Amino acid sequence: MKFSRRNFIRILGGSAIIMAPIACSSVSNTPDPTAPWADANTANNPIKFVLSHALLAPNPHNRQPWMIQLHDETAATLFVDPSQDLPETDPFDRQITIGLGCFLEVLTIAANNQGFQAKIDYFPEGFNQQTLDKRPIAKIELLRASSLLPDPLFGQILHRRTNRKPFNEQQVPTINLIEITKETFGTNNGFASSTTQIEQLRQLTIAAAEMEFETPHTYMESVNLMRIGSAEIAKNPDGISIDIPMIGLLKAFGIVSKKTLSDQTSSAFKQGLKQYSDAAASSANFIWISTNTNTRIDQINTGRTYVRQNLLATKLGISMQPLSQALQEYPEMQQLLEEAHKVTQINGQRLQMLARIGYAATGNASPRFPLSAKLIEHENNQH
Repeated sequence: MKFSRRNFIRILGGSAIIMAPIACSSVSNTPDPTAPWADANTANNPIKFVLSHALLAPNPHNRQPWMIQLHDETAATLFVDPSQDLPETDPFDRQITIGLGCFLEVLTIAANNQGFQAKIDYFPEGFNQQTLDKRPIAKIELLRASSLLPDPLFGQILHRRTNRKPFNEQQVPTINLIEITKETFGTNNGFASSTTQIEQLRQLTIAAAEMEFETPHTYMESVNLMRIGSAEIAKNPDGISIDIPMIGLLKAFGIVSKKTLSDQTSSAFKQGLKQYSDAAASSANFIWISTNTNTRIDQINTGRTYVRQNLLATKLGISMQPLSQALQEYPEMQQLLEEAHKVTQINGQRLQMLARIGYAATGNASPRFPLSAKLIEHENNQH
């Protein structure tokens, strides 16, 4: 048989189960990038406990843009790490702010579980609507509240996943969609109500993915954040993790690399786009969040709403994945952004989140930096 990359990939695919131990043996002594999920319940004081859970929140491109200054065992200040922004696809830091809202809501849920009310003062020194800056995102104070009932969503924090796998054909019951989209912090929530609207959103999200993939400056932002293989993921537990079977050999033969992934003629590029498009095409339904205005507070509240929806879906055995490409604010995406507003029928509002929802096997926990790496007084606080 003539050697080719296509044949080599086919051979590897058939041999993955046999050869899998080889791929991971060389990184057995590296840190576990998913350890923060197991360590969250072991924090030794109230503020570290709630922060250890908050850092597990969903966030764009897994940038984990939070930095925390501890004051005492019940108080802290949240800042954004400007090195973790997404200037090409998120030029106004809208999505980064939504991720910070997710962080604050998971923190609030964890505080509630420990008998504390989380008092959060948003942007105490003001904010810049064009870009986040060095001013604090929020001041956090935990207040003892003995009569507080535990939030029922706390038990889902460690099980929540962003599921990028294709969904099966099972439809999400309307009663579940209604229940999930009731979760709100003053946002407007909805879901696709007809097969026509679902198909329109499938095609829209596929077109938006193609636009981002085929626009060099936006796609390269993702490529530069790709962590290929276990060793690279352990070293940099953020960004986009690629840890498929036989990744070590695929890297060694130059089949999967940042260079091949950035080459639109390569099989790696085409396969990546196909996988994303196939996942979007399998969407059973879509839910969305919109706001009447588009302030930083609206964006924070969107994040708080979204993570509660995600946690409730987890409780119901339902998978979710944000498909945010069509909502991005760079010039090439403008037409699809307008179309997204038309398809979701949210006249005069700002569409903040769009997510597919359905059923699939549970995915793995995403990598996270430990809390120690996100504390401002820590000497290695910049990532």
